[in-house]
Amino acid sequence: MNHVIVGLGGTGGKAIRALRKLIYAEFRSESAPDASIAYLYVNSSREMMAPDDPSWKILGTSVQLPVASQLTITGEDLQARLANIQTYPGLKDWIGDRQTWGDILGSVVGAALGGQKRRLGRFLFACKIDEFKRSLQSLVRNLQANGQTDLTFHIVAGLAGGTGSGSIIDTVAQVRAMYSNPERHRIVPYLLLPDQFPPPNWDTGNYHANGFSALTELNALSTGAYAPIDVGSGNRLALKDAFNGAYVFGNENENGYQADIDKELPGVLAEFLFQKIVVAGQVGWRSLERAENAENGDGTPETMPGSRIGERSKRFLSFGIKRIAIPEEEIKEYLSLNFAQQSIQQLRHNNWQDTLGFVDQPRNIDVASFVRQADTLGRWALTDDYLTLSVPILPGDDVLKKWRPITGEWENVVPTFKSMAREGASAGWADELAKLMQKRFDEGFRNAGVVAFYRTKAMARRDMAREVRGRVERELFDDWRTGARSAAEISRVLAALADALNERSLAVDGTLASLAAEIEGTRDQIGIVHRRWSELGLLRKITGSRDTLLDALAINLQELHVRQTRVEAWTFAKPLLAEISTEIADLKATVDHVVSTTQEALRRVSSGIDERLKSADGDVKGHLIRFYDPELVRRVTKTLAHDEAEQRTQTAKMRASLIEAIGPNPTFTSFAARLTLGELIDRIEATSEANAEIAHNTIVTEAKDRILGVSILTKLRERYGNDAVALRTYISKLVAEAGCFVTINALEKNRAGPGIPTGAQTLVEKYVVILPKAPDQAAFVEQLKSAFRDAQPGDLEFIESDDRANQITMIAIKNLFPLRYLRILPFLAERYAARIAANPVRYSLELHTEGSLETYPPLFVKSGDELRREATAYLLLAQAFGAVRAGSNGLQLLSKDADGFDNVPQTLGANLFAAADAVDFTTLDTLKRTVDEGMAKAADKAGLEASVKQAVEDAKPLVNGDVGDPRYRALVEAGRAALKMIRG
Repeated sequence: MNHVIVGLGGTGGKAIRALRKLIYAEFRSESAPDASIAYLYVNSSREMMAPDDPSWKILGTSVQLPVASQLTITGEDLQARLANIQTYPGLKDWIGDRQTWGDILGSVVGAALGGQKRRLGRFLFACKIDEFKRSLQSLVRNLQANGQTDLTFHIVAGLAGGTGSGSIIDTVAQVRAMYSNPERHRIVPYLLLPDQFPPPNWDTGNYHANGFSALTELNALSTGAYAPIDVGSGNRLALKDAFNGAYVFGNENENGYQADIDKELPGVLAEFLFQKIVVAGQVGWRSLERAENAENGDGTPETMPGSRIGERSKRFLSFGIKRIAIPEEEIKEYLSLNFAQQSIQQLRHNNWQDTLGFVDQPRNIDVASFVRQADTLGRWALTDDYLTLSVPILPGDDVLKKWRPITGEWENVVPTFKSMAREGASAGWADELAKLMQKRFDEGFRNAGVVAFYRTKAMARRDMAREVRGRVERELFDDWRTGARSAAEISRVLAALADALNERSLAVDGTLASLAAEIEGTRDQIGIVHRRWSELGLLRKITGSRDTLLDALAINLQELHVRQTRVEAWTFAKPLLAEISTEIADLKATVDHVVSTTQEALRRVSSGIDERLKSADGDVKGHLIRFYDPELVRRVTKTLAHDEAEQRTQTAKMRASLIEAIGPNPTFTSFAARLTLGELIDRIEATSEANAEIAHNTIVTEAKDRILGVSILTKLRERYGNDAVALRTYISKLVAEAGCFVTINALEKNRAGPGIPTGAQTLVEKYVVILPKAPDQAAFVEQLKSAFRDAQPGDLEFIESDDRANQITMIAIKNLFPLRYLRILPFLAERYAARIAANPVRYSLELHTEGSLETYPPLFVKSGDELRREATAYLLLAQAFGAVRAGSNGLQLLSKDADGFDNVPQTLGANLFAAADAVDFTTLDTLKRTVDEGMAKAADKAGLEASVKQAVEDAKPLVNGDVGDPRYRALVEAGRAALKMIRG
């Protein structure tokens, strides 16, 4: 079967969201088997429409609607349309007074939202009618591609607001106009009634009045009395069976249980829709469809007295649902969130304690020594040789492997330079060697000269710092990836490294001072060699002392240039250390962000754990009765969460999942850039769910310890199988607290009168119990059914389902009742009347999609007082026409039959007061017909008015002249009503 769920306004959107989450929780898919479902969410705000809205997520997976299933009915220039209303045929005949609209739109702040103004909601919907029809038709085409053409449209709306309540009439009308066969294209609205005591700030003035006006129009739509204008073309839509059956429901069931209207009630409706769409499709639940089509009784409306004109539709239903269940999804979430908690605590601190698992406390480790170890500094390019570029930091700096350490650079050239010096006259050897060494320092060192080399390399300090950061980050990320270190430990490592770099930076000035002193000492030694060289005579030069002095000079020149080179190198190294420190500080900030993100993730996950397993089966009032042992769940969860081998395995899977999400070449930087808090939690929860279920199925082997995949029948049998009395008592309590989410007014249910068919079956009640199919427990199932029969002797149907072994569902359905049966209706009518009285023109326009209350059939049968007031007005008019005259027995009604012959005069009473009390609906109908005929022939309207006034005056003696007497005041009001009828 194909189903389209149309959610109008916030109520509709919340119901769709709850249903999609329920389907995903059940099937781990956005679709249900054997049920083709499409969704269309229509709202005047973007509420719940953002693609990343977290409220659509269930354990890390979003079930948000695609854009094709969303329709925002804002963004139109309403003022411009009003200014040119004659060019909009779908608007002009119902839009109403433009001046009043100016006041309404002037009160709207920002985007034009529904604002609890029903006609504004209709206005917004009408502006997007073409988009609505295209979206709906596209969804239907996609559904019908499966070869099935039958459809059920489920239309969900709250009646208190402006958007849903204002667009419900046109939504139903447009769907029926497009899909006109009520047998093949079923339309079933679900209408949330205003609650009597709404949450703070929900009632902005029209809250309850909207509910009454919407119900009035829906009733008229069902009876055919209201043919709404097509907001697209401007033509009236004459609809047959506008909807099959409409559910009305509130937040309180008939036994006094109140569901939270914002958080719980959408889930209650979603549960009902799930049973109707998914379960009913699987088991062939035909009795529900018959009830929605009014096939289980007389669905014809109550009529206007004395006619066949329908006034009050009986195509209304209500529902109640209660489940007794092992809350498997809640248990699974609890187990999964505990696994998630372990994963996050491993990511944060990696501190395993045998009795507690991974704990949210840092390990005791020595990071200061680690960052100062020679092999650590070597891996990170942070030794002195790297910082002074004695060896290269950047991979591209010495591709040909020609660089030697600074000392090696000078040791390598000195023998060559000595040989070159000896090629000249011996007297010049010392000067030549000094020149060669200086030239090497100025020009030849690494093909640039020392000063030029380091000046050039200074321009690449940032690149070198980034290279160092990259080496540090890659190693520490690998430690995190393998689980060797936690994020918090890595932050501590980086803090210690920053301290060590600062220490080394501070030590550079001392190193430079030491080198300067050593250079001066070396220069002194060179000076001594030069003096000795100059003191040598010719004979001694010839005999070999020159070679000894040249060797000594070479050694000192080498030391001089090594130290001078180191001065340049350390002068270069100091700002390089600063650049590296900056990069390490930035890396630490990135890691700290990761730590902070995991901390917030831990807080949210821990909060989720605390919110679950709060109650078991002691309370039978709610719509969900949890039947399980929370302590067993906690005990098994603790066992699994504290299994070291399992947790190290699952946390490794978790890290792998996160790294996969980061992409190629993962680092802490890419982690922070690509994984938001929401995405992190989603990944962790989704992976934890799979890990937890696998762990449960692998490790928990004893049936008594299993907390997932457990049958509700098994648990009930374990507790009550040997105690039939206890079972009947428990089931009786459940059934006693179950019930529809409306309360029926017994006075209205038992009312009789013209227009109310006698003997017609109304308020048909049916109860359905959906049980898991369990042929292996047939005897206990029969015992259970017997307990339900004892508790609910009415129309009770059992349905056995192959799925959802963890729960039993009880559904109550009431159908074939007019809206006057609703206990809350008089309250809504009273609030409506008070609102209208404040400003009839303005609030009639706000509250109704068109016209005013008098445009529609009444929801109530006339009360005795109402009958008396109306009868008095018609008695005054009939007396003015002479159709009511004084006779020997009092006032008599003179009338004619259908052929025009006189009827026997009907005595009404001694006077007007007595006559008004004696008039019943049949007599009133005769009075109305007689007055209508007289009014059609009357020429002297002034004379009629005078006769009415005189009749009221003549009644004063009946109250002893007391014009304040309530009876006389009622007569005066009836006189005014009579004058209005005379004046048209």
